[in-house]
Amino acid sequence: MKKLFKIVIWSVTSLLILFLVLVIYLYFHYNTLCRHLDRIESSLKPGNGKVILGGNGKLRDGQLNLVPVPQKIRILNGSFALPASVTFSSPDSLNSIISGYLSEIDGIKPSSGRKNPVLKFTYKKGLPDQGYNMEVNGSGISVEFSTRQGLFYSIMTIKVLNTNYKSKIPCVAIEDFPDLPVRGMMLDISRNKVPSRETLLRLASILSDLKYNHMELYVEGFSFAYPSFRDLWEKTETPVTGDDIKALDKFCRDHFIDLVPNQNMFGHMMAWLETGRFRDLAECPDGYKLMGLINMKGTLDPSDPGSLRLVTRMADDLLPNFTSTNFNVNMDETFDLGKGKSRKLCEEKGEGNVYFDYALKVHDTLAPRNRKMMMWGDIILRHPEIIRRIPKDITLLDWGYETSYPFEKNARNFHDAGVSFFVCPGTSSWSSFVGRSDNMIVNIRDAVAAGVKYGARGMLLTDWGDMGHWQYQPVSYAGYTAGAALSWNSRSGDIMPLEPFMSSYLFRDEAGIMGRLAYRLGEYSRYEEKPAMSMTYSMLIFQTGLGDRVLANTVYEKMIESVSSLMMLSIPEFVNTFKEKVSNRPAFNFPGMYSLIDSAGILLGNVRMKGPDSLLIKDEYRNALRLLRLSTDLQFFVMKRDSLPEVKQKELLTGMKENCIKYLDENKRLWALRDKPGGYESSVAMLEKLMNDVNKHLVQLEKSSVPRKFDRLIEKLTASAASVYISIAR
Repeated sequence: MKKLFKIVIWSVTSLLILFLVLVIYLYFHYNTLCRHLDRIESSLKPGNGKVILGGNGKLRDGQLNLVPVPQKIRILNGSFALPASVTFSSPDSLNSIISGYLSEIDGIKPSSGRKNPVLKFTYKKGLPDQGYNMEVNGSGISVEFSTRQGLFYSIMTIKVLNTNYKSKIPCVAIEDFPDLPVRGMMLDISRNKVPSRETLLRLASILSDLKYNHMELYVEGFSFAYPSFRDLWEKTETPVTGDDIKALDKFCRDHFIDLVPNQNMFGHMMAWLETGRFRDLAECPDGYKLMGLINMKGTLDPSDPGSLRLVTRMADDLLPNFTSTNFNVNMDETFDLGKGKSRKLCEEKGEGNVYFDYALKVHDTLAPRNRKMMMWGDIILRHPEIIRRIPKDITLLDWGYETSYPFEKNARNFHDAGVSFFVCPGTSSWSSFVGRSDNMIVNIRDAVAAGVKYGARGMLLTDWGDMGHWQYQPVSYAGYTAGAALSWNSRSGDIMPLEPFMSSYLFRDEAGIMGRLAYRLGEYSRYEEKPAMSMTYSMLIFQTGLGDRVLANTVYEKMIESVSSLMMLSIPEFVNTFKEKVSNRPAFNFPGMYSLIDSAGILLGNVRMKGPDSLLIKDEYRNALRLLRLSTDLQFFVMKRDSLPEVKQKELLTGMKENCIKYLDENKRLWALRDKPGGYESSVAMLEKLMNDVNKHLVQLEKSSVPRKFDRLIEKLTASAASVYISIAR
């Protein structure tokens, strides 16, 4: 008995000693990390970025308020007042078509007639397919065209000018045609936010006015109502339905927009592989640790015939709702390929060949369905040895969303290999609150310039919804406008009237403020400290919430390390540029950020928008500013907490709580006005967690000094332990 007692005592003592050693190690490790972070912060140059919100973005002398900017413009003297009752002349066979197009101009009642027409439409052989010539003089408008699409774009030009100049159109001579034959926009409807039919039709109308001719809705998971899999989505989701798509397809077809079906068919299959029904089709049924941290099973097993049967059945549900002959099958970011069931096959044949063998199987299923395959090019770029295997009827989509992405190098390689391709920049609005305008404009400009130079078929502007799709739709208007302008006229970057056009046409703001405000607000990341890929750090901070600053920095450094190693194989120049930006970053400019938020709120009160959703847009921007303030307070608390008196901590936390409640209440109302209800709870889950953490911290502040210090010690030890785990995770 005594021996047993001694063993127990020895074991307990050993465990206590080990525990004490661990606590001491974690405590000193935490202090080491603090000193590392202090050295970084002390070396940062002062944050001196500045965002100018004031002014109304007026047109420059000789600048026409029209986007896209025509290829050739000659400003003439005088103007023409378009009457409410418009008589037009045209080839007889086009009278009803032209009348329908003209009816889309606000306040216009068209009629055909040979006697004194104010609009004259004439067929002229030899003009570019989508081109037109136009002359506006004091007595009317003359248009020359060679195709119905060119005719349609000429009338859209009249429509835009009539709105922007309040029916008094400047006299001008225009010769116009697009640089890129296909100008597309893809909206992500699979990250919680699924737009209503009315929202989709409104968006398609905006794209039509901007002369886009290609549109996609990105589908993964259950954002489409698959009839064959009703049991998987009916009780939990509110997806886009076949009837929604048919209505949108008809509108797009009538407006020369190719509504292209889109469905991921290899990677990004998480929602399907999480179900018991399809779990066994996963490459890694038990999951794969992406970057050593994120457990995922997103890729189908390419060697299992059931994988192809599943995606083919999905496609057969989706495709009958579209009239397009194209089909974007995506197949990007197959991170876990070769990490599970297909490991041996990839070792034998090469991961790139295994990937493309599966892609060819998908390709072969599309021919009898009369569809031409489009797919992302990221995996091809990582395995350039397979580029020569690509069939001529496959179009590669080269996506990249940062200013340093090597569009030109990739476009040259695709061109030299004889591959059909699109360049695919982004709106830079996702994973932000009010956009990333600086990044957006350069990203689109460089992508289009490379595409035009090396013969891309087109541009596909992407509008993603990563991290819950928190950005409101109007935040993407700047990207839509720039994408339309540059893909039509790639040389118009310095002369396009981006801000005044957005004010007058997209926002219908009689004060001329909103376009500049929306664009310049998207420069708020100038005040931030930490650069991030395809997001702002103000968004990323919600991932760590009220966690310790040491833990937040460890997560950030791990993200930089992991993403860099992931991309180094295919785009090393991009990684090196980003690392340089991280090394030379400025300190967070908190006074500048708070001043920006306050100034924007004041300016919002001065806008005079008259569009159908003007009140909604104003409320959306007010709530976005509320979220930006919440994020700024959160960053300030995390960074400065240990140096703040308790009164200031309580003040900050109380303000964050009130702000979060107001944001969530308003966000729920705004969500219902544009989007279907499903997905809302998932979208705001991070904010709900933040609310709980804020409440816990407020309770801690009510404790006496000793328990409060003990709680803080536990937080530090936990942060230290988590940092150790994150650092060694592979």
